Amino acid sequence: MSEIIFVRHGQASFGEEDYDKLSQNGHRQAYLLGLKFKDLDFEFDKIICGGMVRHRETLEEIQKNINLSNVIIDQRLNELNYQQLEQSYCKLFRASAPSNSEEYHAFFPKLITAWAENKLPNLDESYQTFCNRINGCIDQHMIKAKKILMVSSGGPTSILANRALSLSHFGTAEILNFTMNSSYSIFKKINNRLTLLQYNCTPHLDNLENQDLKTFI
Repeated sequence: MSEIIFVRHGQASFGEEDYDKLSQNGHRQAYLLGLKFKDLDFEFDKIICGGMVRHRETLEEIQKNINLSNVIIDQRLNELNYQQLEQSYCKLFRASAPSNSEEYHAFFPKLITAWAENKLPNLDESYQTFCNRINGCIDQHMIKAKKILMVSSGGPTSILANRALSLSHFGTAEILNFTMNSSYSIFKKINNRLTLLQYNCTPHLDNLENQDLKTFI
């Protein structure tokens, strides 16, 4: 049975000109995650990282505390194109873009549902194509591997949860909404079926001194 430790990247630089890099908090979150992996004696026979800057920076921080060699960069683990989706949705429905976390949390289920129902025009990637590339990546790397570390984003996490739990579009969006920065979820393939064992684990942030590091955006 193959097991995946699927990590969402540390907090990115929300509100900055270049979102695709870790914030100061994000670097700290990922560093602490590496410490926790060391404490738990996690050993991986395969390490797969998405191709985005925030993915690589997260892995680099983890690597400061645990030996991870032979890393494979797989672009299929890259995040959905949120800006393109938002622009398409707002233009189609004459809606305003969300401007704070509460508005984002209300907006995501509407956005994901419209995308999944093929209502959004002028996109580089359909919802089904996004699902197929994430699932294809997972299925390929789980062959002949016992324990895999994957570093990616909230969107791919939600697709795997959808596959394991047969979620509605709303449920998929809620997973995307509430997957915490630097959290990890554990998936296992049992009898050729993907099963979710643990979701949104943040033991590295449970100390009182690290409570401010618990972030979603």
